[in-house]
Amino acid sequence: MYRTKWALGAVIFLLVASLTFFGCQEQKAEQKAAPAAAKTEAAPASIPPLIDMSIPQQITLKVSYDDPTLWPAKENVPDPEHAFAVLFKDYVERTSAGKIKVELFGAGALGSYRQTCEMVQNGSIDINIGTGSLANFFKEIQLLAIPYVFMSDDVVQEFFNGSALWKELTDKLEKEAGFKYLAIGQNGWRNFTNNVREIRKPDDLKGLKFRVMESPVYIKLIESMGGRAVPIAWNEVYTALQTGVVDGHENPISPIYLGKIYEVQKYLTMDGHVWSENIMVMNAAKFKSLPVAAQQILIQGAKLGAQANDVAERMVSNIVKYELVAKRMKVYIPTPEEKEAFKKASQPAVVEYLQGQLGKELVDRFLKEVQLAEMRAGWRK
Repeated sequence: MYRTKWALGAVIFLLVASLTFFGCQEQKAEQKAAPAAAKTEAAPASIPPLIDMSIPQQITLKVSYDDPTLWPAKENVPDPEHAFAVLFKDYVERTSAGKIKVELFGAGALGSYRQTCEMVQNGSIDINIGTGSLANFFKEIQLLAIPYVFMSDDVVQEFFNGSALWKELTDKLEKEAGFKYLAIGQNGWRNFTNNVREIRKPDDLKGLKFRVMESPVYIKLIESMGGRAVPIAWNEVYTALQTGVVDGHENPISPIYLGKIYEVQKYLTMDGHVWSENIMVMNAAKFKSLPVAAQQILIQGAKLGAQANDVAERMVSNIVKYELVAKRMKVYIPTPEEKEAFKKASQPAVVEYLQGQLGKELVDRFLKEVQLAEMRAGWRK
């Protein structure tokens, strides 16, 4: 009974906190945007009618993601992707009065994230949520992995809510790769772990071998600070750390907990070098084939799902699973000055690499848009 109440309390907290926080953020953005809009947009002569809300036939959509599906039966707080999927399913099915059925396949039941990206692209499943492998299909998403480019959660939200560049990139994602962008949430801030020494400055990475995802950006990140990057699949990481194939790795708190990395690593440095995404995409052709009412329901459901994802991620990484990890590892939180030293050591190498891959104009524009987001968030005056 106590556990049930705990779970119910967690649900209520997630929903209230997410709607309150992001409602305030949207209101803030609207207030800031209002003066500019008033100058450029005239009021319409008449208000157009609402869209046709009918959905003539039953629609079934399959959604894939990697996070465990233990909540609410066995966990009091859901993992981020699961929170994303559950709230999306609830909103879509309720708002469509059951005309749209959402089938959830969590815990990697349909394959790895890269495999399910391919399945979404070819239409064998409809939607997935995840991080990392989308760069194999749309290289521009690597911009989000520039180290230390985002200074805080509020800057991230300002970027995604107010960046014209982000809208252009998601349009290009649909046109060139066949993925309809629905929403984006947070997978977590990525941090360093290792078994050799406490990492407080860039030089502390020198000579250490770090497991990374199969991504040139992450390889550049480690090499820029004197470490050796070794691409290893996630399901092999625990053994690689246990046997000393690599000295350390980097990940958000949730994977560190889920992968029991605390059993085979001594040190955790909470430097937050990359804000990593949980992005929801859908097969673009399938989305376009749906009635307009169904499309709108999916878009709004995805936005709410992303809000639940973000609140769940904060609960998991900052409180629930952080406390469990911190009991088993020696945790170091860098000062702002130390984080700036990490940034100066690593960011130029990654920026230079991406300028060669994506073009200097695009990378420089992205960095400028992040600075504008910092201004809107109040970090620049």
